[in-house]
Amino acid sequence: MMLIQQVEQFTIGICAADAAENLPRLLDLIESESFPDKFCLKRIVIVASGCREQTIEMARTFEERDSRIVLILEEKRRGKADAINKISNHSIGNYLLFVNSDALPLKGSIGELLVAIDKSDKIGVVSGRPLFRLRDDVTSRVEQLMWGVHNECSSRLNHLNLSNHGSDEMMVVRTELLGELPKELVNDGAYIAGRARLNGYSIKFCTEATVLIDVPAKPIDLIRQRERIIFGHFQVWQLTGKSPKTIESLLLLSPILSLAIVVRTIARNPKLIKAIPAALVAEAVSFLLGLRDTIRPTQKHRVWERYGN
Repeated sequence: MMLIQQVEQFTIGICAADAAENLPRLLDLIESESFPDKFCLKRIVIVASGCREQTIEMARTFEERDSRIVLILEEKRRGKADAINKISNHSIGNYLLFVNSDALPLKGSIGELLVAIDKSDKIGVVSGRPLFRLRDDVTSRVEQLMWGVHNECSSRLNHLNLSNHGSDEMMVVRTELLGELPKELVNDGAYIAGRARLNGYSIKFCTEATVLIDVPAKPIDLIRQRERIIFGHFQVWQLTGKSPKTIESLLLLSPILSLAIVVRTIARNPKLIKAIPAALVAEAVSFLLGLRDTIRPTQKHRVWERYGN
């Protein structure tokens, strides 16, 4: 007797802001992508917040030609958490895949995430592996070290089944886990994954699902971005009672493991050792600024500047 395979419906959610120059390429990729037979893309929800008229017109063109697209327009930005809540309210299916409008998944990566989360009903969140195009400057080398450590940390915690942190550049979530996000939330991926972990779900990292991301080009912008992320991690700690497991928190919780992660990252690319002094200075300054923002509560990180290229 032939068994009929159950089709899993899913939604892709995209948060776009300002010019969103990469959005056409992202939508073209999604529309041309072939997903595994078991999965059916039912809806693409785009929240365009404070976008330029040219961007809005382009998004409307896609909406007119693809009935799966739902375009939600906001005259001004209200923060990513607010946009995610709107996406969640319009989603269809058991899975919701988030990808930033300035990111670009490599071919097949979305399918890899879907297959990974569908392996077990106890997997709540699966993140992709962020990469970026290198430049020949100090900031780029520092970012290469930071993201290399980030990905190595995510991979190691994945194998140990200890992760409680999601990388919101591209991740897939079980829709049943998506409640209303606090509107002041900064790090949505860390919060969603942390809450899912508290509810007994595993948080996974898929190295086969690669997403190209945009990164700051100037040192001051890198520090500002890291300040926001560190503030967001403190915020998630306050909201959930658990600190996101990143290389920063592991320095306190498990220094031997954190050192092993850094050593392995540098062993794979010994040239990164030259970036260590600059990375330590940037991270120390960012940490102090993020701590200051936590002690003196601020709303400046809720709607942040774009620091990409």
